[in-house]
Amino acid sequence: MQLTHFAPATNMLWKHIESCGHDPAPIYRKAGINPALLKKSDARISISHVDELWRQCVELLDDPCFGIKMTEHWHPSYVGALGYAWCASSTLRTAFDRVVRYIHVVTEDLNIKLAESPKGLQVIADLEKSIFTLPQHHDVVLSVLMHMCRFNYGDELVPVEVRLAHEKPPCENIISDFFRIPIIYDAAESSITLAKKDVELKLLSGNRELALMHDEFLMKYLIEIKKGDIVQQIQSVIIDNLPSGKVTDNLIAKELNLSERSLQRKLKEQGTTFRTVLDNVREMAAIQYIKNPVNTMSDIAFLLGFSEQSAFSRAFKKWTGTSPVKYRNSLK
Repeated sequence: MQLTHFAPATNMLWKHIESCGHDPAPIYRKAGINPALLKKSDARISISHVDELWRQCVELLDDPCFGIKMTEHWHPSYVGALGYAWCASSTLRTAFDRVVRYIHVVTEDLNIKLAESPKGLQVIADLEKSIFTLPQHHDVVLSVLMHMCRFNYGDELVPVEVRLAHEKPPCENIISDFFRIPIIYDAAESSITLAKKDVELKLLSGNRELALMHDEFLMKYLIEIKKGDIVQQIQSVIIDNLPSGKVTDNLIAKELNLSERSLQRKLKEQGTTFRTVLDNVREMAAIQYIKNPVNTMSDIAFLLGFSEQSAFSRAFKKWTGTSPVKYRNSLK
């Protein structure tokens, strides 16, 4: 399955190329990217084309620190609904939880991991299996995350530690000036650590209802872009049909132009079953719906395809070990 990248996310690079006095259009076309896609909010491009674009920029710009400099052009829209969900997050910790969950909405060739350390919350850019291997890739991931934190928290935010998985560049002062602390180079992984008090501070920009609205969109969009995976294809069809209350393996098979036997065989090859996939989708959707106080329990039961609220309550308790009402109350 070909990995993809959210086309508007490359707008930062486009604007930086312009700021350096170059015309980005021919560079993008040479890399196999139609510049018009950068203005489409649902456009995706091949990871390999993005990688080729970066390699051309390394040669053109001849600047080992252009990854850091790109950050000044960041805008929430460049990472789609994830950018707006980030802006509406109540704390930096919940914002990072969203990034971990939905980073593939932006690019499928990057994972973000979180780890607790004595110094605070460590945010790790997992590029181990990525084709993005340039030092500037590591720089831009960490600097964008830092910029996003300052966008919510305030410009005074300073991390307690920054590690980069590449050697020290000649322009190291630009990187240390951006993060405002000395950088640890040649690290095993690129990461940024923020103090616990900073990631747990309640943010004035937080808006729970807006954040949850974007979460619901991100959940559905993430499944949509993973359609090359049979399990993700099935999840997508299940979500579309849940309110009907008639989601069966026969229905899903017809939607995917498969026989029931072929569907079952493909799921078995993935080490799962139709019932497991259905329950996983219902649980994932239920948790998202419950977080939104506008949704009543009866509404949620309907949206998930349960004929009775009591049936939904029993299923939710089986999934999570608690009732829907208690789960919602625990979030307050």
